[in-house]
Amino acid sequence: MQENNGRGAVPTGKGSVAVIDDDDAARMSIGQMLKLRRYEVALFASAEAALANPRLLDMDCIVTDVKMPGMDGETFLAEVMRQGYACPVVMITGHGDVSMAVRCLKSGAYDFVEKPFEDDVLLASVARAVERRVLRRESEELRRRLAMLSPEENGRFGMVGRSRAMRDLYAQIEAVARADAPVLIFGETGVGKELVARAIHHQSARSGKPFVPVNAGGLPETMLESELFGHARGAFTGADAERDGKLVTASGGTLLLDEIESISERAQMQLLRVIEDGLVQPLGRDVPRHVDIRLLATSKVDLAEHARQGRMREDFYHRIVVLTLAVPPLRDRIEDLPLLASHFLKQATVRYGMEIPRVPDETLDDMLHHHWPGNVRELRNVVERLLITAHDGVCGTFEPDESLSGTRLLSLPATAGRLRDDMERTERSVIEAALRDQHGEINSTCHALGISRRALYERMKKYELNKESFR
Repeated sequence: MQENNGRGAVPTGKGSVAVIDDDDAARMSIGQMLKLRRYEVALFASAEAALANPRLLDMDCIVTDVKMPGMDGETFLAEVMRQGYACPVVMITGHGDVSMAVRCLKSGAYDFVEKPFEDDVLLASVARAVERRVLRRESEELRRRLAMLSPEENGRFGMVGRSRAMRDLYAQIEAVARADAPVLIFGETGVGKELVARAIHHQSARSGKPFVPVNAGGLPETMLESELFGHARGAFTGADAERDGKLVTASGGTLLLDEIESISERAQMQLLRVIEDGLVQPLGRDVPRHVDIRLLATSKVDLAEHARQGRMREDFYHRIVVLTLAVPPLRDRIEDLPLLASHFLKQATVRYGMEIPRVPDETLDDMLHHHWPGNVRELRNVVERLLITAHDGVCGTFEPDESLSGTRLLSLPATAGRLRDDMERTERSVIEAALRDQHGEINSTCHALGISRRALYERMKKYELNKESFR
């Protein structure tokens, strides 16, 4: 590896990293470590030399020491921010403290690593930074193409997405649509299972007939049976007139049972008869009615485990899983996020009669790195909030719904008083416990708490916590 001119890089396609450190041994050691992990590496002995090299603009990550003669790391970071460099900056120093970390992170640094550090700590930080840069490049390319795309190029069957996972899903939809067997559509909450069900119906030979969705999880047992199978007049208190159930309404077409894990054993037995014989027994009637339906079902739980535990009849389970489609969560097709965000933004602007605002790169970056436990439904709500909070043609800041996260720190009220004091004591004890469990290691503590390094450093400073006390 050569220095200053950047021509000693090893092209591998994995990612490029610039290392800036006035300490020759440290600089070469970090560079060799990155080279062994097949990164393209450029070494610089000073911040001035790095800024003078045009290749710095194209790097995927910059790793820089803080304490250096001439231009130090903090001044270098400020200059990088001023010039609008898009590559993340990881700061390293042997003289750091929590205040310096918070100051650097607030100034725009991607991460902060203290010397002496374990190789894996720096490598993990660089890997995340490079991934962020690659995602940003991809999102920028997608955003440039958005204006030239026709709606059908964004996806298929009324769904948005061109990722590998979605292309596979489209192919599966086409395949199962040609059959007439029951289909189980499995996926987490908010992934769009009903959209998949509608796509199957509209691609099938039944497309000209009714598509009837029923939310099995939202109805009590007695009401669900009446809703599905219908009832005769006087069948129960309040049954003042005869009513056709959804099965009769859907005859000739498709019935979708959402949250099928919620239906009772009695309803499962009745549905088995419908699937096998096409016969519906309305409540209070002796003579069954014949229907012709295709059954689609959705679930967010493992139905095989439900059957093993006796919470679902095994014969019913095997009849509804003849064909199975798994809908990918948003985190597994994150490259579709810019398309989805643009789609929801356009819908919301029409609904609210507003102009389409600009989405800052920082906001999009934050969205690309969010875990999205609420999936596409959560994204739609977030985009709506971004639009509503827009100011001067620019979207508001990205604020994920922390209530969907498994582990989160308390959001403290602005008012003073006993409640706030109690919540702060709880928050401090949560952080202390996590630091103790992780032996003061910042990255693993952040992961355990589900927060960013910046948030952890700020809270450690607030509560005067020193990571060395937990080692």
